[in-house]
Amino acid sequence: MNRLGRLYLGMMLGLLLIGFAMGAQKLNADNLWLDELYSLSNMGVFAQPYSLPEVVDSLTEHSQNHVPLYFFLGAQWARFVGWSQLPMRYLSLLFGILFVAWTYRFAADALNRSTAVLAAALVATSGFILMYFHEIRMYTLLLLLLLVHAWLYWRLSAKATATWQEWLLFILTAIAQLYTHVFSVFVFVGFGLHHLIFARRIRRWRSILLAWIISGMAFLPYAPGYLRGAMAERTIASLQESALSAPQLAIELAHIMVNGLEILWLPFVALAFLAFRKGRDPQILRILVVGAGIIMSLMIFNEFFPLIDRLRFRFFLAAMPFFAILCAYVLWQRGRARVVAGSVLLLWIAGGLHIHGLGDSWGYSGRNTLFADIPPLYRFADSLQQRRNEQDLVVGFSRSKFVDWPLRHGKSIADYYFGAILNLDHTFFVDPSPDSDSRLNIDEQLGGHPYLLFAYEPDDRLPLYEQVAAVIEAEYAACAVLVRQDDLFVRRFVDKSLACDRGYQPIHYDNGIKIVDKFGGYDAARESVRVVSGWEVADEAQLDQYNVSIQIITPDWQKVGQAPDRHLHDNVLKWYVAEISTAGLSAGTYRVVVILYDRQSKAKVAGVDQSTGETGNILPILEFSVPR
Repeated sequence: MNRLGRLYLGMMLGLLLIGFAMGAQKLNADNLWLDELYSLSNMGVFAQPYSLPEVVDSLTEHSQNHVPLYFFLGAQWARFVGWSQLPMRYLSLLFGILFVAWTYRFAADALNRSTAVLAAALVATSGFILMYFHEIRMYTLLLLLLLVHAWLYWRLSAKATATWQEWLLFILTAIAQLYTHVFSVFVFVGFGLHHLIFARRIRRWRSILLAWIISGMAFLPYAPGYLRGAMAERTIASLQESALSAPQLAIELAHIMVNGLEILWLPFVALAFLAFRKGRDPQILRILVVGAGIIMSLMIFNEFFPLIDRLRFRFFLAAMPFFAILCAYVLWQRGRARVVAGSVLLLWIAGGLHIHGLGDSWGYSGRNTLFADIPPLYRFADSLQQRRNEQDLVVGFSRSKFVDWPLRHGKSIADYYFGAILNLDHTFFVDPSPDSDSRLNIDEQLGGHPYLLFAYEPDDRLPLYEQVAAVIEAEYAACAVLVRQDDLFVRRFVDKSLACDRGYQPIHYDNGIKIVDKFGGYDAARESVRVVSGWEVADEAQLDQYNVSIQIITPDWQKVGQAPDRHLHDNVLKWYVAEISTAGLSAGTYRVVVILYDRQSKAKVAGVDQSTGETGNILPILEFSVPR
């Protein structure tokens, strides 16, 4: 490699590091938003990483307006890295960095290496593009596939010879784009317009067209289901009302494309005039046609099918690399124009950094909707990762009920952080409380859980905090403080019948049903026994098949007390709290036992007490004595 080659290599390595640093910034410093949760749900986050048929089934049921490639790749990625937001977001970052590298590769082959480095710098510092380096969404994969396909297209249309590997990759990248996002069809409109205008200059004109037709035919099996979803989305009144007209789209797009600094259009247009006055490079004209074709076809489509509003400019992402290459071309001029170009580049970078710093606050980011008033759940999950116990209930606060609002898959943002990541139950108190009887509402939400992780932000306590804290402190014993930070406090509480360091006492039944923990207590003053048991089933069908009986028996196995038998589906899962009166019992020693039996046949199920090793179909929970 010569000296100039080493210079370009060093510059690109620096740009890739800059792109990585900006993309990686704060990957784990904000909550997932709506679309990211949809992505993870369609990958299988609440079950296990989905296979391709399972991804397709999930999309068919919940997200017909999407296609499966990105979700399938994400599911396979999760098999190796887990479901936490940091590694899952790294996948989009990886695709984004490869996209920056391929921007250089394409521009270097189509134009020259100097322009290519500058184009890579522009895309790596575009606030609009960088936003998608951060999200668990398919857009950086789409950009990468687009640039690889464009690079192959330029090679096949100009090279004297072409290998079968190039043809295969050309077809596969076209298919992959369609199966990543159907709006990639507008990319092919841009290529098609170029194909018609420059037909005489394109080698293998008909062969390339045939390859595109083959690629389109490969999408036909998925097309009917997608079209049903797309037509259903088109009927959503709110989308039609918020969609922008063509003039509005043009104004907003002009703002986004230059990193929010419309003043940059003046030097870009002036330098473009100077560049094209000196001579028209046919390659840059070809790139201009492709980019313009993508933008114009999208705007025309939106006129007939109103869909794009201020939060959906991501559909124009495909035009951005072509715009960046065009800008790089006009900036890389000899003579005095380079002084202007340097200033323009600095302003561009400053605008990109400003947009990147705004993050959720940027007006074109969907992330700034719906999640503004929920707590920083990512911090809760990170802090509790190594401190939780499997039966804990996380108790927190939120200003918005959206924190636990079930979305398309019946799961909420809190379900992701506490269910999928921590495998914990959770409840959030929304302030103000919707119930007039706030004490009743608090008791219902705590649901008899014996193990609590009371979590809140010390510097942002909601008014309801005092009421919830008073109930917890009255009914539970305070244990260790797990997290004590300026912005997060978590303390463990346990049922007052228990010790803070007590181990679980599970029972495993032969049919797969488990009691994850059990305990009880005798209150002589109230003449009652209180029994708490936590239940898990191996199969949901078992909820309808089995009943639970909690009984008091004498040493000779005579039943002298019983709580009403409960059907497992009848408000038992997860924690079942039973109160049994001991009034009238003579002085002596008694045992409280648990029996699991088939609802129809009445046959008892055998189990093993994991803490004592005792086996049988009648297993003890506690022993107590009634005084004389």
